[in-house]
Amino acid sequence: MTEKFLISKDTSVVTDYTNDVLRNAARILTRDIAQTVTAQGDKNEIALILDSDRDQDETFLVTQVDDKRVEVHSGTARGVMYGALAISKQVLKIDEFWFWLDKLPKPTPYVTLQDTTQLRLPRYHVKYRGWFVNDELLLNHWEYRESTKNVWEMIYETLLRCGGNIVIPGTDTNAHLNRSDAVKMGLMIAHHHAEPLGAEMFSRVYPDLDASYLKHPDLFKALWQKSIDEQKDNDVIWNIGFRGQGDRPFWLDDDHEYTLAEKAAVINKVIKIQYDMVKKADPNGQCSINIYGELTGFYNAGLLDVPKDVIQIWADNGYGKMVSRRQMNDDPRSEILKNGDPSISQGIYYHVAFHDLQASNFLALLQIDPHYVANELNKVRVAGMDDMVMCNTGNIKPHILFLRLMMQFWREDFEVQSNAEILADYVNTYYETNQTEIAALYQAYFDTTFNYGKHTDQKAGEEFYTYTLRKIIATWIAQKQKLPEMEWLTGDKKFIGQLAQIDELISDHVKPFAKLANQARLLLEKLPAEDRHRLYNDLWLSIAVHAYPLKALKLTIDAFDAFFADTDDYYVNSFLCASKAAEALDQVLQAWQNNPTKKWAHFYDNDCYTNTSLTIETLGTLRNYIRIIGDGPDEDQWERQYLMAKSDAKIMLLSNTHKAYDDDELATRLLGLNKFNQTKG
Repeated sequence: MTEKFLISKDTSVVTDYTNDVLRNAARILTRDIAQTVTAQGDKNEIALILDSDRDQDETFLVTQVDDKRVEVHSGTARGVMYGALAISKQVLKIDEFWFWLDKLPKPTPYVTLQDTTQLRLPRYHVKYRGWFVNDELLLNHWEYRESTKNVWEMIYETLLRCGGNIVIPGTDTNAHLNRSDAVKMGLMIAHHHAEPLGAEMFSRVYPDLDASYLKHPDLFKALWQKSIDEQKDNDVIWNIGFRGQGDRPFWLDDDHEYTLAEKAAVINKVIKIQYDMVKKADPNGQCSINIYGELTGFYNAGLLDVPKDVIQIWADNGYGKMVSRRQMNDDPRSEILKNGDPSISQGIYYHVAFHDLQASNFLALLQIDPHYVANELNKVRVAGMDDMVMCNTGNIKPHILFLRLMMQFWREDFEVQSNAEILADYVNTYYETNQTEIAALYQAYFDTTFNYGKHTDQKAGEEFYTYTLRKIIATWIAQKQKLPEMEWLTGDKKFIGQLAQIDELISDHVKPFAKLANQARLLLEKLPAEDRHRLYNDLWLSIAVHAYPLKALKLTIDAFDAFFADTDDYYVNSFLCASKAAEALDQVLQAWQNNPTKKWAHFYDNDCYTNTSLTIETLGTLRNYIRIIGDGPDEDQWERQYLMAKSDAKIMLLSNTHKAYDDDELATRLLGLNKFNQTKG
């Protein structure tokens, strides 16, 4: 009988360090041993071995030779990486999301590796399992151990721990810069649907030329060939297709008038050229194409010509539903799953984070409940459209609940569970105390988010509040007749009608979100430090970026109503509503900056999409606009009217005794008066 293999501080991990993937696998496992065990022991080793005699797939075999040596064998470097991570997960108990949720097992003197037969690759239903790290603006400006490179390595490691095998490692230039490190971690590379073959965007290389394939076909082909040459020695799923610069229809960059058939003909010609270029470089190369945007229309019209062995990738609408996405005011909600075809390979591109400048979630947890998502994913499986499943992860950190659900969906044993079951499993895994209350708070989040439309998936994410708020202020100050680009919500109404509809939509939800925020704060206060810090980052911040900006949006509309009201003090009331709106938004900044986990204190610094700080500045502009009109050009009349003693206010021997209060100081002083301290909000 083989003696037990004892993992201690004296256990070493050995491998062929000339292989990048094996070197990274050894580094990770060595680190995990160091952060798990505390005692010295007999010297022994875990050997990571690339074995040419084994099948060239992702499976691995862990065997114990004796009490001094354990071996991990695989025919591929990725398989060896999976084997090392299996020891980390199943033996050392390191969770897939330990880095993002700050959840490590309690240190122990030793760990015993007893039954290597249990260390096997999970049975995966999905062949190509990946993440698209898209709109990664927060990650770009956040460092781990003084380096963004370390951040990306942790992303690749987490994806591999989840069983992923393919990645689009960022957007645009990031994807090009990050490819090499992703490959060194053992991942295949895929491409953004707007960057065929992973090539540089035409306008980035040729900024002075029209990005017209009609005018410059040879330049486009040269960019594609350059990209193929750079990547042909790696594992790549080659994305083919053709969109214009900025992820839009190509003909918008042309001065040529096309019929529908002519547009399809251009795309079909490009697809054939790109496909042939890939096959010339690698006859076994696998291609994919995103049936997305305008390509959906061509497909439905029978005009799209795609080679049979190309994986067709279909996308959800960004709100969890497998229908075509809304683009500007057009929301046809074309059914995607009806296109399932068992004779070809198909996949999906699914968003747990989305950015559409309308109502999506970017900073916060997806507002659609997890059972709905699980059920929708199961429909994808039933339709046979899950040969390749790419998940838009956004900036990873706010979206762990759904990334974990996606990890489970990749496996053969995936089953649709209720919200209660999904949340109980999640909370029991990551929290030590008050699990019932914590699970109830997660459920309350999904219950409190609200619909902007009639369909279940049409729920407002946090981007709705700030984008709409800034549009309101711009329209108000410029005295325009209509909110720009809001017809998707309001239809063809004038500004007043649009405001009334938005006000009606949100008014009943301000108090429920305030109640949810208070419920979260009370729960946070009673939790021990580790659970408190985890809940703060994983859920409280998502609640905060709903509750406070929603309140700010409501107060901005109240400010508008007060500004035009036929009542006393209407300008002052409008000014104070705008002040309170800015104060509400500032609570989001304070929540980010006062993060109890110092590691995450600057994670949201580059919030340049939702842009809470810009929205506060915009409210400051509005507030001063109101004051200049109501308080006069010297901005001293409200002080005389409301703050000075009457005996001083009427004496003008000295027209001013001090400089005018700034807007913040004036708002604070006015709100201190009984007359105004009940102002809305």
